[in-house]
Amino acid sequence: MFDREKNFRSRLEFVRFWAAYVKSHPNEEWSRQQAAFINSVMRTANQDVELYKKVKGLHSR
Repeated sequence: MFDREKNFRSRLEFVRFWAAYVKSHPNEEWSRQQAAFINSVMRTANQDVELYKKVKGLHSR
């Protein structure tokens, strides 16, 4: 069963971890990591859109 409170605490813990990491490391280090992550998310999102279009027969012309 999904535990909403446990999920919330886990997310909050991650946010606090990331905030501490950003504060304790140089911008050059964490910004590269963040850019790589965001680029990966965007590539996946774009792939999902193209797959959705193919499945629904909405091919780009």
